[in-house]
Amino acid sequence: MSNSTESILLNPGERLDYFLGGALKMIQSQDYFSSSVDAVLLAHFMTIPRRSDFRLLDFCSGNGIIPLLVSYRTQAPIEGIEIQAELVAMAQRNAQINQREHQITFRHGDLKEFTVENHHRFDAISCNPPYFVVGKTEALHQNPSVAMARHEVTVTVEDWVKQAGQLLKYKGRLYIVHRPERLDDLFDTLLRYHFSVHRIQFIHPKPDRNANGVLMEAIYHGGRNGVRVEPPVVVHQANGEYTEAMLEIYRHG
Repeated sequence: MSNSTESILLNPGERLDYFLGGALKMIQSQDYFSSSVDAVLLAHFMTIPRRSDFRLLDFCSGNGIIPLLVSYRTQAPIEGIEIQAELVAMAQRNAQINQREHQITFRHGDLKEFTVENHHRFDAISCNPPYFVVGKTEALHQNPSVAMARHEVTVTVEDWVKQAGQLLKYKGRLYIVHRPERLDDLFDTLLRYHFSVHRIQFIHPKPDRNANGVLMEAIYHGGRNGVRVEPPVVVHQANGEYTEAMLEIYRHG
């Protein structure tokens, strides 16, 4: 697609960012929460087959980064749900400029009210949710859109875990990126709603830093078969540049 066509799709304050070695173009805006390393790592962490009879749903879809990244390695239909209408419109334009509108459907709405049609449950759900509890730790961002993306203003851990259980098939997979300090809440809530944690991978900002992110794969009615802790992801070298592993993820997903 030509640069002139891409420019037509951009609104004031928006920019184009590139992923997958330039193959994936993403419209992002200074007025809304932009896609982060966490979303890129979650898409990489997910195990999604190539076949077209697999169904994936993305909670808290934002501008569509996770469905778009995953779409480059599967033929499966993907749906995303996002509560902010402006971000849904941006996600739809992102699907359009990447010629993925036939594969990905973005819906505007509250994930707590999302229902499956004709009992067609999903094989997997991904979720990059708000991390912070309102009234604790970090103050709410002055930009309401960013505040909703970072804090549990409209949806809590219990909300999206409970809803995932309503929408997933038996033995369906839930893929999560979150903060390590919320692991007690995550484990407690997942177990109460019949999920078992299958895999965990910690994210470290630098080699000598504590983890500031965690990737999780949980299975609905998966049984207690133990948790596999995978080697950590280190995002930056000591000098602040991306590690080779991180660059490889940005290039190839």
